[in-house]
Amino acid sequence: MSEPAERLDSDASAECEEISQSSRTGRITRWFLGPPRLAPLTVTHCVHSAAEAFFTVSLAGSIFFSVSPDAARPRVLLFLVLTLAPFLVMAPLVGPLVDRVRGGLAGTMVITFAIRALLAIFLAQNLRTLLLFPLAFGILVVAKTYTVSRNALTPAFVDEQHDLVAANARLSRSATIVGALAAGGAVAMYSATSGAWTLRVAAGLYLLGVWASWRVRAAAPPIERVEPDALLELDRPDVSSAVWDMMVLRAAIGFALFQFGFSLRSSNEPVWVLGAVILANGVGGFVGTIVSPSLRRRLTERSMFTVALIAPTIATTVCGLVFNRVTLVISMFVLGLSVSIGRRALDSTIQTQAPHARRGRVYAGIETRLELVWVLAACLAVALRVATWIGVLSLACFLGVVSVVHLQRRDGLNILRPITVAPLPERLLVRAETLADHGFYDEAIIVAQAAEAAARSGGSPVGDPRCVAAEAVDLRSAATDSIARARASIEPVRR
Repeated sequence: MSEPAERLDSDASAECEEISQSSRTGRITRWFLGPPRLAPLTVTHCVHSAAEAFFTVSLAGSIFFSVSPDAARPRVLLFLVLTLAPFLVMAPLVGPLVDRVRGGLAGTMVITFAIRALLAIFLAQNLRTLLLFPLAFGILVVAKTYTVSRNALTPAFVDEQHDLVAANARLSRSATIVGALAAGGAVAMYSATSGAWTLRVAAGLYLLGVWASWRVRAAAPPIERVEPDALLELDRPDVSSAVWDMMVLRAAIGFALFQFGFSLRSSNEPVWVLGAVILANGVGGFVGTIVSPSLRRRLTERSMFTVALIAPTIATTVCGLVFNRVTLVISMFVLGLSVSIGRRALDSTIQTQAPHARRGRVYAGIETRLELVWVLAACLAVALRVATWIGVLSLACFLGVVSVVHLQRRDGLNILRPITVAPLPERLLVRAETLADHGFYDEAIIVAQAAEAAARSGGSPVGDPRCVAAEAVDLRSAATDSIARARASIEPVRR
């Protein structure tokens, strides 16, 4: 073969290899950042996770590990109480607040990064003064505001054909990877230097977050006006049940992390045990982001919550009865996994059952409630002075009671979906009774009147289930048209 031909073959091979490498890089980038529309939000959340890792390591070293457990307990409790106080005020104000900030939720995110950068710089100079608590408290509160804003903004970056569950799972997965790497670097820096330098790095990352969130702000759509239907959707039994189940899981993880943290230190367990517990929780949450999208394709949202509540109930019960380091780590892994699955189940429920409630102002209210119960449970855990195994059994009892209530409520919700072979008047009557049991008396009256009218007109059974399957498309189309006509008739009244 001539030398020019060999050179051409070599150039072609190099070009093919470059294209292949570029394709692999593109796939990895898309796996990590998501679709182009979601990528700026993913980058912002990863920066937030890295900055929070440096801040948390510095704060834990200064408040928790620098003194004895008995001395740390009142300091952490005070810290949590101070964190809780503004949320009691913020809960009804988050929505109106973000509506008034220029740029809405995205503008709020920019401001939270800027404020945290400034507070971190001041905190680095006051780790051993009385300003430690108010400054750290301010960073925590602003971080919670970021969390509320980011979670409420995510649906705006998800296309209708894209899955909100998958989007939130990707955000959490990418942020977990970056946060874990950042935490390792933060621990190394804290050990080599001091908490002050760790905080200065956090301040730099917060400033980087200002730039990242500004890109989000430029791409964010304007906030839509909240219609009454968004609030009505939250009253649906499926949606309200999902929110309560998620609040339970958030309370459980808040209690577990703080109770186990103090009790393990008080019992003079090695530091690596506490590290293993925290790591197990993080790994469980990470695994949850991977398995949740596939679970959602196989299970209903209610079934996902059933799994997310019963699994940690069993794990913590076994851990409390056969308590050792291994069972404790396993129970924390299961709890972290369950919280992650529950989060995706809540996202899926809102996506399918309350699409209008995905708007920022309404969604922000849900997120604020979830943050509130986490802080309340953490305060309870710090205030208690019990052994780890007692704390585990207490958590198991709590989850067990909630699981029973969940199963009972689930049976009640099943009544709202009676079998399709039942006659129409009977189905309407059952629905009217269920609505009345839930306190929706005005709706129950209308549905009961419809049942009476159907009975008088000789409503007949639907028939063979095979016929139902064949007619499902036509019935769905007719139902959609009827709902559209009803909405059109309601619009003038709404205005």
